[in-house]
Amino acid sequence: MPPIRTLILSGGGGRGAFHAGVYRYLSEISWQPDIVVGTSIGAVNGAAIAQGIPADALERIWLTLREKDIQGLPPGMKPLARWFANRAWKAALGVPLPSVPPEEATSPEPASFWPPLPLLPGWLGEKLVGKWVNLLDTGPLKRTLRQTFGLDESALASSPVTLLIAATSVQTGRRVLFSNRDILNRWTGKARPDVIQGITINRIMASCSIPLVYPWTRDEETGDVYWDGAVVANTPLGAALDVVRDAPVEIPMEVVVVLMTPWWDEADDSPRRSRGLPQSFDEAITWTLDWALLASFRERLRQIRFFNALAEQEIEKGVQPRQHRLVHVRIAAPHDFFPAARILDYDEYSRTLIRLGKEAAARAFEG
Repeated sequence: MPPIRTLILSGGGGRGAFHAGVYRYLSEISWQPDIVVGTSIGAVNGAAIAQGIPADALERIWLTLREKDIQGLPPGMKPLARWFANRAWKAALGVPLPSVPPEEATSPEPASFWPPLPLLPGWLGEKLVGKWVNLLDTGPLKRTLRQTFGLDESALASSPVTLLIAATSVQTGRRVLFSNRDILNRWTGKARPDVIQGITINRIMASCSIPLVYPWTRDEETGDVYWDGAVVANTPLGAALDVVRDAPVEIPMEVVVVLMTPWWDEADDSPRRSRGLPQSFDEAITWTLDWALLASFRERLRQIRFFNALAEQEIEKGVQPRQHRLVHVRIAAPHDFFPAARILDYDEYSRTLIRLGKEAAARAFEG
């Protein structure tokens, strides 16, 4: 019997074109996932894949995306703050960002203004700076998910592909998974408390809500408020095993994990550039972010290898019935770091990211 195929898409914002390149390669070798698990921009691309959007269409979408399709300045920013913000964004992204109209905005309006100019009276600071608690607004992203990606909640609900997307509860720090299927714990047979049934545009937005940069997202059904899933779980592997709890354990699972960070195993040499030290503030931010995201994946991979060892012992000793499924993991990752600014950058570099993603997938399967 063919293995159960699972695709894990990590977060990374504007780096998400890398996913499109990996998916292009997978489609060319007729590798179609039964399960997709996505975090942040991985939730967006994962939803597109689960809905059945072809690889060439996903690639075309990424080639057309620009910063204004994803984000803008929150409407609560006043002229002085907008002037300073756009000088910073133009330096980091190459373009200024427009203000998001209030009717499209996703940003909450705080009770008081943020006082970057504490020497000024409150009324004057509020008039010059405005009231806002996040640097950017994601109203354009919400429109883009529906109009450009064409995501449809009913199509996601009826998809034969199981989709899970990760978010982080702002008030508890708990990792939550939204799913288009009910997921039962493979050991107890009971519903997993961390999985909430139903994929909506708002929940995809929740998975993308980078703390401080983007506004948090309130889920109307649960009443909870969420940040980006990568805050606590950039590559949640474990839930995929619960999806297939009713499949015979003799059927192995093949997992493709797409990382936005250079990857090497403990026995391999690290990337050449990481053998030195960061040479700028930008590089220091990039390394800090990437190593934090990679640490949780390394821990999950150790767990997978531990359970694989138990499965191999069961096979060797002829244990019946077996309790552990073999999980074969392939990792598609870039050779080098992507600058941290690329998380917010959507431009013509996406073409290069698509090529790098395809090359990384080829290494994972042909190496």
